[in-house]
Amino acid sequence: MELSFTRVSKASPCPQCGKPDWCTVGDYGVVCMRVQSPKPVKNGGWFHPFDAARGRPVAPPPRRQPPTINAIALHRAWLGATKAEALAAFAATLGLSAPSLAAVGAAWAPQHAAWAFPMRDGHGNVVGIRLRNERGKFAVRGSRQGVFLAAVPAQKTVFVCEGPTDTAAAVELGLFAAGRPNCCCGGLDVRAFARRHKCANAVMVSDNDKPGLDGARKIGGELGLPYAVYVPPVKDLREFVGLGGTRAMIENTLKQIVWNV
Repeated sequence: MELSFTRVSKASPCPQCGKPDWCTVGDYGVVCMRVQSPKPVKNGGWFHPFDAARGRPVAPPPRRQPPTINAIALHRAWLGATKAEALAAFAATLGLSAPSLAAVGAAWAPQHAAWAFPMRDGHGNVVGIRLRNERGKFAVRGSRQGVFLAAVPAQKTVFVCEGPTDTAAAVELGLFAAGRPNCCCGGLDVRAFARRHKCANAVMVSDNDKPGLDGARKIGGELGLPYAVYVPPVKDLREFVGLGGTRAMIENTLKQIVWNV
């Protein structure tokens, strides 16, 4: 039997994390991309079955083997065909610059009518592709979950953001950045990336909510580096940039934050 899932929205947010995007609700439970459960699913989220009190039977998520893809070849082809004008227009809708998006590998995927961002392992190899369009955020079927890495010169501090556009926002501020795929995954890949570039410490950029803060602390503890948790004074780092936020503002805040060592 094929199970159907519906993407959450502002009108119907996720029952687990309360967010209006990325998660899905099905006949038997919720696939939440932020709140963990004992039942991880292949898209990187966790399945939360409905309990008997809600009048629905409990069932495990469907188990399907996704097809394998050549993520490197797909991304290379899309990147080569992406027009500079299209990238600049997309950047304008996000309040970012085209070079910042280019640093995280943004490319137009015509088959999906979506913008594509490569997901990489900690050594920089493309292992999957995240897609984004007006309908939401999803991945190319067969992708393996990875992190979003910015192609910029290394610095002693790595700023660990959530998602590709916040990673691009960090680049916009002149920061050395990596993006976890959601609030509580990607620690081992970020750790390998930080070690490869000889980073001395890390700043976990977090949304100001419990899942975001819990995830930031979890990932920070996996890096093997001194780390601090930074919460932008607005929704996320991209909005911070759009409202005129600067690197100096972040650095001044970090002077007053307790670092975990």
